[in-house]
Amino acid sequence: MIKRLFNKSDKYKVFWDWFLHVSDDFFDLNEENYELLFKRLTKQLSRVNKDLTYEFSAELVDGKREFIISADGIYSAFSDVINLAEAAPDIENFKIIAFRQRGEDFKIQFNEVELDPLNVSFSYEIQDNLIHLVLYMKDYDPNNEDWEGAAFILLDTIIGEYDTVTKIGEIEFSTFQESTLSRPIKELPDLVDSI
Repeated sequence: MIKRLFNKSDKYKVFWDWFLHVSDDFFDLNEENYELLFKRLTKQLSRVNKDLTYEFSAELVDGKREFIISADGIYSAFSDVINLAEAAPDIENFKIIAFRQRGEDFKIQFNEVELDPLNVSFSYEIQDNLIHLVLYMKDYDPNNEDWEGAAFILLDTIIGEYDTVTKIGEIEFSTFQESTLSRPIKELPDLVDSI
């Protein structure tokens, strides 16, 4: 039992020990090395939790590369995202971030579907401290599952991964319609923050 508890928390240390060893390679990402590095990183993260995924900032932010650890919206993996990020040592060239954060001025491309936030509105109902949404998307095709995938990426981007999973309840999808009952999707962050 004691060994099992030690191993559970030790998996975070093992991951960061490995990452420290190869961090310079990840800081210097380029087209020649990223495929092999990402394959190795995926393998190491799966040892922590098979549902973890990641993103790196393409551009440096204040001289650091952002390393985002994500649960890809899977709630059961949230604790490992939090614990792994909290266990991160201070790494000179990196900023470690738990969960995908909010973004601005973006369009979503998911396979063949392009989703512009200007073409998305929503209506909502609040029950049990959760926001139940109806998303209205221009050119929405209910027979193409890529629309739902694009919509979830849009939500992750506009309100952040953590809030998408913990504050949003049921989501329905419909074709875009201008109506006094729906609001532009850009107003969703303020609604989420008010809950």
